[in-house]
Amino acid sequence: MAVAHDAHVRQLIARAKDGTIPSQEVKEIARAISEGRAGRDLYWLLYAVARAGGPAYEPLIATYLIHPEDPEVSGLAVQVLTGHWRMGAKYSKQILELLGSPEWDLSDDAFVAAVSGAGAILHDGFDAELLRALLKLAEEGRGEYNDDLMQRFAVEAIARGLGAGHAELTSLPEGVTRAEWSQSLLRAARDRLREAARQP
Repeated sequence: MAVAHDAHVRQLIARAKDGTIPSQEVKEIARAISEGRAGRDLYWLLYAVARAGGPAYEPLIATYLIHPEDPEVSGLAVQVLTGHWRMGAKYSKQILELLGSPEWDLSDDAFVAAVSGAGAILHDGFDAELLRALLKLAEEGRGEYNDDLMQRFAVEAIARGLGAGHAELTSLPEGVTRAEWSQSLLRAARDRLREAARQP
């Protein structure tokens, strides 16, 4: 039974990716999620709704931004709303909460998605609180064993927020070290915050 169920879920994901789930079926899946019938398949059912149903399902996806029961679901909601649909600015309060590394996010799924999501929000429009939170992470880390990686994620999110393209993030200008590149970005972020503070 479990094998058949898993095959059904895999098939659903494939159909979501290739756009062959009819809108009526998307509605039924969304209803099952809303009524709490998704069970252990919540992540994949939400994925299917987001992929096949699009931004019309924003309210449903947004209810899972803060989801202590499954941080991966929270991370998915962040990715969809900030990265895919570019609606993150509405949810900056929740993104800030996730940037604070909530205790329930044991594997950092929601946190890492929030760092990237904050960069996407900043790319689309200025948000002093989000930029300050990313700057603090980039400069101070979180006092954990994997801080170098987390600080690097924060720097890359700031770079995206300040308008860096994919090429700049993947290959640095010739003769520039990653440390120098990072420092120049952090200076630019601090300047941006000072400039915003001076504006009436």
